[in-house]
Amino acid sequence: MDHQAQAVIVPGRLDAAARQAYAVAFGARCDTSGGLGTMDDELTGASLFDVQVAGVTVLRYALRTIKREKGVETFIVAAAGGLPGADMTATLLPFIETQCANVDRLTINTRRPGLVKKLKAQGWTLDSYVMRKKIK
Repeated sequence: MDHQAQAVIVPGRLDAAARQAYAVAFGARCDTSGGLGTMDDELTGASLFDVQVAGVTVLRYALRTIKREKGVETFIVAAAGGLPGADMTATLLPFIETQCANVDRLTINTRRPGLVKKLKAQGWTLDSYVMRKKIK
């Protein structure tokens, strides 16, 4: 089944169902804030989107765009959901890349080595490392 051909992107809302779905993206295994941020911190100022198939939300994602002096960068702040038998990364990224066609950079922060591998296979590059030191 070609889910992409049947899917539509609609504005999302941070309702109870979205909070439950996004909670996975902000769990300890995926946290990129070093334990300092919360789901609400990360989603504040982000634009939320739902991918629907036959009127049912199957994927959700949040984007935050920053206009810089030399270009526009959009961060994929969170992604959640899935389709049975489909790889969320391979399914969702084409929607986001099409939606963000006018930005200069699309950026994802992740702790997940498997996601890095998938992204590299789709043409993404490792751009930097983030180092943290706990002070208190």
